[in-house]
Amino acid sequence: MSLSHGHAWRDFLANLDAKGLNRLEAFVAPEIHYHDPFMDAHGLVEVKRAFSLMLGSVDAPRFTFTHCACDGDTCFLRWHFTCRPKTMGHGLPWICDGVSEVRFNAEGKVVEHIEHWDAGEQVYDKIPVLRAVLRRIKYRVSGWKN
Repeated sequence: MSLSHGHAWRDFLANLDAKGLNRLEAFVAPEIHYHDPFMDAHGLVEVKRAFSLMLGSVDAPRFTFTHCACDGDTCFLRWHFTCRPKTMGHGLPWICDGVSEVRFNAEGKVVEHIEHWDAGEQVYDKIPVLRAVLRRIKYRVSGWKN
């Protein structure tokens, strides 16, 4: 798989908005599998719905990609994501960092997109009630005091 497929998918995600979802079929196979810490979607319809839900729950979503590495049919995209959740955080920006593992078919379409990022630290830890619980769990598991 060429680096150009990885770059095309990266560019699509970097500019993703509600209107851009109509172009999803140009980049993904009908049997696409998408997985992140919050959802596990199978097939174009479910993945489109998952992206739509994400875009609808935040303001000013923005992916900034820092690295793209490909080997065979798989690309890894290192990213920085910022947004303003509509339902919590009082409109303050949230920042998440992670890596997407993206596998392509022979036609260069995405068949699997797996997100690797820490939802505990980058989302749950921003919610005051959960932050205290998570710190206690981290301490109990590791013995490390924060």
